[in-house]
Amino acid sequence: MASASITFVLNRLGELAVKEAALLSGVGDDIRLLRDKLEWLQTFIQDADQERREGANQYVGLWVRQTRDVAHEVEDVLDDFLRRIDHDTLRQGLPAWRRWLNLAASCTTQVSVRHYLSERMKGIKERLKEISDNVDKYKITTFRTPAAGASSSAHNSTVNTVPAWDEGTEVVGFKAERANLESHLLASDDTSRSVISLVGESGTGKSTLAWEVYDSRIIRDHFDVRAWISVPPQIRDEDILYFIYKRLCPESETSEHNLSTTEKVHEALLVYLKDKCYLVMLDGLVNFSNWNSILHSLPKNEKGSRVMVITRLEDKEAAYANPKVSRLKIGKLDENDSSTLFRRRVFGANNQFEEKIFGSRISEPNVQMQEACKNMFKITHGLPLAIVLLAGLLRTKSISEWKEVLKKLESDNEPKQVKRILALSFDDLPSRLKSCFLYFAGVPENLIYNARRLVRLWAAEGFLKPKKGKTMEDIGQNYLKELISRGMIRLVKRDLNGGVWLVAIHDRLHSFAHAEAHEASFLEAHDNADLFEPGAIRRLHLQNYTETYVPMGTTFPKMRSILGDFAEERSQNEKASFSSTVRAHLPLKKQGNNSDLRYHALHFLPASKFLRVIDLRGLRIKKVPRAIGDMIHVRYLGLRSRSLAKLPSSIARLINLQTLDIKSTEVKKVAEAFWEIPMLRHVVANLLGLPKSAGILNNMQTLTGMICYDPSGNDIKPLHNMVYLRYLQIAGLTKPHWVALEDVFKKLESLMHLHLTGENIPFKLFTKFTLRRLQILELIGKIDTSGVKEEDQYTLPNVTRLVLRLSLTDQKFIDKIGELPSLLELVLSKDSYGEEKLLFSDKGFNSLTSLVMATRVPEWTIRPMSIPKIQKIVLSGCSGMQIKLEGKEGGEGLEGLMGDLKEVVVYSMPQEGSIIVKPANSAFEDKINRVAIKTKSEDITDAMQRDGRWRTGMIAGTMYQQ
Repeated sequence: MASASITFVLNRLGELAVKEAALLSGVGDDIRLLRDKLEWLQTFIQDADQERREGANQYVGLWVRQTRDVAHEVEDVLDDFLRRIDHDTLRQGLPAWRRWLNLAASCTTQVSVRHYLSERMKGIKERLKEISDNVDKYKITTFRTPAAGASSSAHNSTVNTVPAWDEGTEVVGFKAERANLESHLLASDDTSRSVISLVGESGTGKSTLAWEVYDSRIIRDHFDVRAWISVPPQIRDEDILYFIYKRLCPESETSEHNLSTTEKVHEALLVYLKDKCYLVMLDGLVNFSNWNSILHSLPKNEKGSRVMVITRLEDKEAAYANPKVSRLKIGKLDENDSSTLFRRRVFGANNQFEEKIFGSRISEPNVQMQEACKNMFKITHGLPLAIVLLAGLLRTKSISEWKEVLKKLESDNEPKQVKRILALSFDDLPSRLKSCFLYFAGVPENLIYNARRLVRLWAAEGFLKPKKGKTMEDIGQNYLKELISRGMIRLVKRDLNGGVWLVAIHDRLHSFAHAEAHEASFLEAHDNADLFEPGAIRRLHLQNYTETYVPMGTTFPKMRSILGDFAEERSQNEKASFSSTVRAHLPLKKQGNNSDLRYHALHFLPASKFLRVIDLRGLRIKKVPRAIGDMIHVRYLGLRSRSLAKLPSSIARLINLQTLDIKSTEVKKVAEAFWEIPMLRHVVANLLGLPKSAGILNNMQTLTGMICYDPSGNDIKPLHNMVYLRYLQIAGLTKPHWVALEDVFKKLESLMHLHLTGENIPFKLFTKFTLRRLQILELIGKIDTSGVKEEDQYTLPNVTRLVLRLSLTDQKFIDKIGELPSLLELVLSKDSYGEEKLLFSDKGFNSLTSLVMATRVPEWTIRPMSIPKIQKIVLSGCSGMQIKLEGKEGGEGLEGLMGDLKEVVVYSMPQEGSIIVKPANSAFEDKINRVAIKTKSEDITDAMQRDGRWRTGMIAGTMYQQ
């Protein structure tokens, strides 16, 4: 990581030379000389981290540490220089007389600060010279060749890996284990609730195998309700049970207060699961007390229910935890299955990278591959994680480089193999990707992470290298894809735009990242702020899911980032989802007497003068200190606390702020001058009012959780200055706002995701507004179709997903949206259709693959060619609906009539009389019966909540959220 630290500082020096040229008079030469020295030092230290990690030469470790310390010192000097330079003349929100006074005083200030910088630079150059002299004095050398460690690809994004980032993770091998697992779960002769635990070495693929079984059709069809919960270390039992309940019963009306204790959740589970056959899978449960508490709270209802525990405990430890629990041990792959997995991960699912790797000069690629597979098996011993990592590493190289890498790995002992492969994979990463990977050391273990949030944090940290023609968000997505393709992180789900939405990291890679980050003084992760050396910490992540109050009185003078995930009382934690119109307009619930609770005043923040990232979730905060406005380095400000209702006006002085995340708060207004910050990229809120005016915000990408409070519609006008918006979410829209939006949408040509909540949504949104790049459209509120004309043509050619709620649309509207050429997913949620009969005609929905019907319609007619490409239909709450499937007699034309249909999910529907085929088409009716699935609450929730604003399995509300 010394190399990555130097790379980061070199980029900061370059940015300073460009942006602050006018301030560098007299010190510019010093900075250029320092930059040259660091570039030379970086060249010689490329492989020193590998030597240091192996401990072969104690001098190398000392060299790496001292070099890293110098890089950190340079960073401190640069940040202190920028802080000391009088930026008051640039700050927003100051009166004119104050700005003129600051300008007059700044000349003297800048002279003294430049002198300070010059003196510090001289000291740093002298220290660098001393380090260089010691290298010669103690004959510190590295003997590594690039092919044995990092190849030339370590400095550039590879061409072979990124295109394969989204390949599936189909399980290879383990046929007997899968059969045993399914047999246990489906055992019809065992009606008692039984428990099975999957045990085995970390990296054998326990979770991957369990998920494939859990999500298989036979399992989904067998159980009434299912829940998969990822359990992080050190979490309260009541929280695990709460997440189980919310996942099993996502539409429950039970309030948060009534689920605030283990006993209350236990009672709710007993009531809900009394007559249901349920399946609960707990991934990561280790603590012995957790086992007994959770199993005791899940009812034994004699319905054949099952609980599966995926644990890191060894076989004997699991038996000790609960002797009555059946155990299934997952071992390693044999040589044939290992080779299959290796080939698939190296060459891609369709062997698309074989020619790139072997090249045209190789005459016998099969011989080469067979030899490589044998060496691979000797190295990995059939451990799936090791195979995936090694394949991800070798995919970046030519066949000529393979031999040296494999030869190096063959010399290591088996217990160290995974760690060695991990180290080689890490060392092969480009310097910027190393920083991005190590950032996972500061996220909660064994959970799933939102890619958008990660990218925003990386951008604020300065890890992303700008590239002409691409936004920082695009670059961050490419970095994620690179890490996924290399096997360093795992893709959980893509978003509807084809990008990365959810990712996870294996626990062994998480441990490696944690160890490397600690060794490199990159990041510290703890459960409290009572640390031994707070003055040396540069990045701190506090994770505490057991305490509701964590003291934060320590100061951190060199800290760049503080992130925190804390437990928060559910009795205070109201639903913060923005997806409901009602939530936006109902009066806030009165909170109980909280006088006995302690709140964090965040007094430690101003003392951390170099902070760039502040992201605290679940912490009890009532107010933010005004001094935060003096922290000019802050680029990311995230404060998610239900008790926070106001932000100080001084945040308008955060001239470098890129992201403001106040979702899950009650903040309704920020200072008008805040909307003048030119660097703003993302504002993620909950109830925040739109401003009356705004500056030119050409960097703004995301504006969500906004409310229109001005009945005249004037608060729409500031959107004119955000022409590069990609994500926009507004509620409280009335007629004046729609008039103003008509003009605004002419400028928002980059808009991709639009969520609107309001009254009388005009139909011309589909026919008059030009939103050529829009892909996702969500509308909540009645749609006015009074002006629909036959000759009206759609103007939304790229919309792939349309969600309607409370829309009360009519047949004319359905006919018109059926013409959208790219529509793949249609969600007709509650009260989205207002007539008695619904018809899907032959003219529409020719591209639709997924349909959710969750609105009451007595009769729905589907004609033969109306949805020819449909693959999944979800029916929910459509009690009494008659579905008329018009087809030809005798089943002719079945392939044309939904021939691609794979799945029908029926939720809250009558068992008989709900499907009528007209005219009779027994073949098609049989098809429906074959693919129909019983009630699955999580399936309907997943289908209707694809935007990720709500999912269970969350800790402190952080998972899956924007």
